[in-house]
This record gives sequence, C-alpha cells and structure tokens, in this order.
Amino acid sequence: MQSSEEGSLPNFSTSVGNQTYVETDLLKTIMDVSSTAIVLLNPQGHILYANPASESVLGIKLKDILSRTYDAPQWKNTSLDGGPWRDEDQPFNIVLKTKQAVTDIRHAIEDSLGVKKYLSINGSPVFDEVGELRSLVFLITDITENVLKQKALEDSESKYRSITELSLSMVYDLDIENGVNHWAGAIFEITGFTKEEYEAIGFEAWMILIHPDDKVKTIQQFDEAMANKTKFSCFYRYRTKHGGYVHIEDNGIFLYDKTGKAYRMFGAMIDRTKQMNANIALKESESRLVMALDAAKMGIWSWDIKAKSIYWSPQTYSIYGFPGQNFEVTEEKFLELTHKDDLELLAKETKLLMEDLNRTDYRLRNRINHPDGKLHWVEALGEITRSDDGNPIKMQGTVLDITEMKLSEEALRISDERFEAFYQFSTEAFLIFDENGLKAKDYNYAFQKLFGYELEDNSQLKIRNLLSTSSLRKIREMLKANQTGSVEIVCRKKNGDFFPALVSIKRFLYKNNNSIAYSIFDLSPLKEVEELRQINSEIREKNKLIEKQKIELEMAFENLKRTQEQLVQSEKLAALGQLIAGIAHEINNPIGAVKASNQNMMDWQKRYGIASQLFREAILNVPREEQVILKTILSNLDQPIEFYTGKEERQRKKKNKEILIQNGFKSVEADEFAEAWVELGIGELEEKYLPLFRSHYLRVFLDYLALEIQFRRNTRSIQLAVDRVSKIMYALKNFSHFDSTGKKIKASIQDTIETVLTIYQNQLKRGITLIKNYDEIEPIHCYPDDLLHVWTNLIYNSLQAMSFTGKLIITMKDCGEDVMISLQDSGPGIDPNIRAKIFEPFFTTKPPGEGSGLGLDIVNKIVKRHGGRIDLSSKPGETIFSIYLPKGN
Repeated sequence: MQSSEEGSLPNFSTSVGNQTYVETDLLKTIMDVSSTAIVLLNPQGHILYANPASESVLGIKLKDILSRTYDAPQWKNTSLDGGPWRDEDQPFNIVLKTKQAVTDIRHAIEDSLGVKKYLSINGSPVFDEVGELRSLVFLITDITENVLKQKALEDSESKYRSITELSLSMVYDLDIENGVNHWAGAIFEITGFTKEEYEAIGFEAWMILIHPDDKVKTIQQFDEAMANKTKFSCFYRYRTKHGGYVHIEDNGIFLYDKTGKAYRMFGAMIDRTKQMNANIALKESESRLVMALDAAKMGIWSWDIKAKSIYWSPQTYSIYGFPGQNFEVTEEKFLELTHKDDLELLAKETKLLMEDLNRTDYRLRNRINHPDGKLHWVEALGEITRSDDGNPIKMQGTVLDITEMKLSEEALRISDERFEAFYQFSTEAFLIFDENGLKAKDYNYAFQKLFGYELEDNSQLKIRNLLSTSSLRKIREMLKANQTGSVEIVCRKKNGDFFPALVSIKRFLYKNNNSIAYSIFDLSPLKEVEELRQINSEIREKNKLIEKQKIELEMAFENLKRTQEQLVQSEKLAALGQLIAGIAHEINNPIGAVKASNQNMMDWQKRYGIASQLFREAILNVPREEQVILKTILSNLDQPIEFYTGKEERQRKKKNKEILIQNGFKSVEADEFAEAWVELGIGELEEKYLPLFRSHYLRVFLDYLALEIQFRRNTRSIQLAVDRVSKIMYALKNFSHFDSTGKKIKASIQDTIETVLTIYQNQLKRGITLIKNYDEIEPIHCYPDDLLHVWTNLIYNSLQAMSFTGKLIITMKDCGEDVMISLQDSGPGIDPNIRAKIFEPFFTTKPPGEGSGLGLDIVNKIVKRHGGRIDLSSKPGETIFSIYLPKGN
C-alpha cells in the first residue's frame, strides 16, 4: 500500500464509473467541512490522512499531525485523571487486535501551547477486497469543556458532602410538592435519630416535633419568607428522640419556579442549646454582678480604642459626680476630669500597657476633678483585649472611689512623718526603753551625737551606763513615784566623760508596747556661756553680741519648732532639725576660741609692758640696718600668718638651723633661734635677716615679736569667731525663711548653694574635700526657698554616701537657656537595680529611722515645678546628680 499525498484523501475503492467518483468527492467534502477530527492510519500506526478540523481538535498544525505516529511521545498521552495511558486501553491497539470498531474511548493530550485537551475517540477498521485490514479510521471529538464541567460538578458535590458530613448543623433539602426531605450533617448529635430514621420523617412529622409554644410563630415566619421571597431565620425548641428539647436556630431559603411558586426549601438547623443556657447563666451572673457592684459602689467602664468611644455604667457616672448622666463621656471629657498632675502618669501607664504584649492587667490610682470642688481619688482596674496580631482593641474594667482610704493614708503618713521628723531630727536626745526592761529599744541621731554611741550599740545599751550614780537614783525615784516632768542630772558619755543635762520623762505606747521615753538636753554649752560672762570688758561686749545672736537663733529654733507641723510635708524642717546639733557645735567652737584668746590676752598683758619697754630701749641702740629689718618684720605681721604642718615645721627649723650654723652660730643657739623664727610664722631664714641675728638685743627683739604675733593672732581669732557666728546666723535665717507667695522671684543660685554649705560646715570639715567650679551667672527666676531644700537633700545624701569622708565637687555651668548644677561625690555609687526607684516616694536604702524616703521624691517635684530636669549617672567612686533649671519665667 502506498501513502497518499499529504492531506489528500486515500483511494478507498477500485470501482470505475461516474458513481465512484461522485462518492469520493462527497466523502472528501464531508471530511473537509466536519468539525470532528478524522484521522486515517495504516496498520503500522503512521498517520496517512487528517482532515482540516484536526488542527483545532488536536491543537497542532496539519503537517505536524501527518509526521507523527499514534503513540508519538509529543502527544503526551494520559488518562482522564492524569495517570498513564496503558497500551491495552488505546483505541488503535484495540481495533488492530479485535478488528472491531470502538466507541467513546477517552484520554487526554497536550497541544502545542501546553494546554491539556480531553478527547473522545470512535474508530473502525477498513478492509480491502480480500478482507485484509488495509487501514484504520478514527473520529476524534474535543470534550474538554464537558470534562471540566463534570469535574467542577464532582468537586462541588464532594465539597458539599464533606461539609454537610462534618457540619455541626443539620442540613435539609425539602421537596415541597411531595414533602420528601433529604438530610445531612449532625443529625444524630442534635436529635438522637440515626440518618436512616430521620430520612423516614416527612415534613408533617418534622413539624410535629417543634415545641407547641413555638410552632405557630415558626410556621408564620416560614410563610412570610416564602411569600416575600426572602431568606428566613427563626428560633424554636425541637423535641429529640429521647423526649427532651433542644434550642434550634433554623436558617434557609426557598426556590421558585417560573410561575413564582416555591417548589424547594433549603436550610440548616443549628443546635444553640449550650449558647442559650450560657446566655441565661450569663444574665443571672450579670444581674448578681450588678447588684454586687452597686453594693460596693463600684462602677464599670470600657474603652473601644479603635472607635474612640467610652462606656460608663450609672455607678461610674455617680463616682465622677454626675449621677444624672447629663453628658456623653468621651476621651477628651475623661482627660478633662482627670487631675492635671496625674495626666502624665495616666498617659505613661496606658502607653506601657498598650506597647507591652506581655501585660494584660491595668491598675491605676489617680485624682479627679470632682464637681463638688474637693479632692477625690479613684482606683481603676481593668484588662486589655488585643487582636490576633497583638494590636490593642479594647480596655474594660471597674472603678472605685477610694477618697476616704487615701485621706486616711495621708493623715497617717503626715502623723508618722511628724513624729519621725521630731524624733530623728530634734536637737534633743531621745532614748526609749520598755517600761519593765533595762535595755534600750531605740534612740535618735541627737542621742548618738551627744553620747557617742552607734546603732550597733543598741542591744547593749543600759540606763545605768548613761547616768552618774546619784542621777540614776533620782530617775528611779521618779519612776517609782510615777512622776513626770524635768529634772537636772549628770550624764555619762560612752568614753566616760560626764556632762550636765536636763532630762524629761514620759510614759507612752511605742510600737504597741508600754514604754518610757527620756528627752535629754545638754546643758554644757549653757554652763560655758555662764563662765564666759566673767571675761574683760572688750570680750564681754563681743560676748553680748554673740549672746544676742544666740538668743535670735534660739528664737528662730522655737519658731521653727512651732511651725514644724505645717512644714512637715516639705521635709525642710526635718533637714533643719538634723542640723541643729551641728549648728550648736559650730557656735560652741567660736565661743571656745574667744575664751581661749581672752585667756591668752590676759597672759599677754602681764608680759607685754616689760617686753615693749625693753624693745623701745633696744631699738634706739642698734644700727639702722637692724631697725629697717625690725620695721619690715613688724609691717608684715598684719598679713595673714602662715601655718605649717608638723612635718613642714620640722623641715623649716632644720634648714634655718643649718643656715645659722653656716654663719658661725653655735649649735645650741642656732637651734633656739631657728625655732623662734619659725614660731613667728615668717618661714625660711633669708639672708637679709641675718644681721638681726648678730645683734646684742636679739632675744629682746624675738621676745617682743613673739608677743606682737600673739596679740595679732588672738585678736584675729576673736574676729574670725564673731564673723563665723554671724555667717551661721545669716545662713540659718535664709534657710528658715519660707516664701508662701508661690511666685518665682529673681535669685542667685550660687547664694542658695552657699547658704546650705554654711549650714553643713560642721559635717564638711570632718573629712570632705570640697571643690567648687562656678560660672558667672546672673540671678534667674526661681523658687529660692525650694532650691534650698534641693541642695540640702542632695548635699547631705552625698555626705552620707561617702560616710563624711571623700571628695564633693559642685559645678555651676551656663548652658544657654538653662543653668546646670551638678553635685559629684566619691561615694560607692547607686546599685543599678534600684536606680529607677530612687525618685519614688517612700523608697529609701537607709536603715529604719534614718530616712523617710521622701527626700529625692520632693527634689524631683521641685525641679519639675521649675520646668527643669534631673540627670543621674553613677558608678563606684563617682555619682553625679545634674540639675537643669531654665533661666526664664
């Protein structure tokens, strides 16, 4: 058999005649115009012919079709489901083997664009005149669209079956005409019937199972939905197989024919029993909660963060002073009702809660602007709700009026502070014993200073160790007779020294125990003042000035004591009381200096007359050179006298002695003259002074010069003592002054610092190296009285941190619009674990009785009141508090 030309119809007949030609032309015409692909293959599988429709059906050009065999790999043959297409399933092999026709054999190929096509093949064998298989002809139809639709339908039905089988609801399909219902879903779980049992229940029987009280309403809802052609949703109680009822939510729709008549009803029955029971329980719980909240006068609030809407219960409105609910609460209104001093705290806590994904709870106490004009406190508790991505959605909780509790706490705090301030910072020494005990329970700082005891001595401290024998007897008699009041006794310090004192005894309740308190006032300074009144007239006049200033100081102390209750909240008096013992010591020092100088002047007066007479006679008999030296020395005596340390003094004496020996003096004389010269405070022996040492009257001159030095030193000591007392009085007056106007005034920052340094002079001189670095800065607008309290707290904290031994650097720097004041100490530093807490109220690291924990909190508030800020840096050996104060108003 020869192949036909490409695309030409093969010769199927050997008949001759017009009829054969006509049939051939007709067959060719049919093949050309057919929309079905017609393909002719030889028994070897080569494609001999393909009609034009083959290109669109098979998706490749006609010449490419004729170049392939039936099983060419380019077809990418697969079964309909995508699996391999077996040889025994291929229509060519079937026809070739059975010599029989085949119909509708389906498989898939990919066209030239890679698009999958689904094909249906009908084939038949073609025989020659002797009955031998000559060729095979196949008709191929593109069924891609039908296959894809069928697959989609199957997928849809599969999904529907899966959903209904897994659904927690009962899905039904009711044929309204015949009442037949098809069910799927959670039939057994809801009704107790099996699927087979329920399929037997018709529409009428199904309606009977609806609770009688709900049936009329349910049927009415079905009828209205059917008439209005809308979806329906209804709730009713439905009887189960076991006789009980479940709460059903039924949602569905009707289908209508062309005439508008409903012929099918689709729906789903959902079991809402648990939800209904939960709603009933919730309503009962909410009712009980509302009753409990009303009884506790507690309100409820919620805040929709996204919608910016706030809900308040009636009790919440009442707490905020609006029982009539005569306004709509908004975020702006809520902020308006919040006390201005608590807005920052409210914003900070809210921001932290929203940003910290680990936090859910909310608790805040703040003040509110109540319509009655009084201070009210509220406590809000709540929790935050977040979306799946962590964003805050809603906050809700409760609010309670805690005004009475806060007022009670404040009254208790003020009472405790008043007692603590008076007890710890009083100038009087306080000592507390159990009524039946012999050992001390507690004592204040003034007692430690007066008697020389430390806190660790407390457990060993006994009353008999503090008094003389006679005084102890006197105290015991008073206690035995249950007497109170004051009595003058003699006390004994830790080192054994006795001193006169005035003691007052009082029985009282201390820390829930019956106790006895001893108030001890040191009378030693008064005794010394009495003795000083006997000095000469010049000293007496100066003592009168000192006495006058002392009286003013005592009056200032009394005034401060009387106003202590009013000033306790600012803690300024506590700091002042702490300094009273030191100030008394500071006054006693210049008084002692005056007394010593006066004694020296009396000794000087006895010697000066004879020495001055010998000097006048001697100076007239010496050469002019020696006279000039003496006048130079006398003129220099009015300059400040140079003092040396012990080591420096020994070195200068040794060097002066060597100079004298080198100039011919004997060792004994050189030693005597070198020592006398250093005592004059002149220093090294210069060459210009050597002629004086060769004078016959050297000892007369040295004796006279020594008396002159003594006179000037004594008078200068007296003057310094008076100046010192005056300076303390000035500083104390400034410190005790209080401006109640509440307005800023122009004041020098440096003056406020120097006032505090003067007050603390007694503590500074113990072992503190003070360094001051001040810029020249004009007075600024400030509250100077408040700033005194700032420097008092920070300086004393630094001194305590260094145990009164170390370096304190105070810097004042002009920073343009601000003034920066820094205090740097060489203490051990602040533990990083507590650094964030040091400005919190009542937080302190000091032992009980040494600090209230309010100092740095008040410092922080004063600085903020100025519109400034505090920076802190700390490490072992260096702690720096930096205060920034604005210069303007």
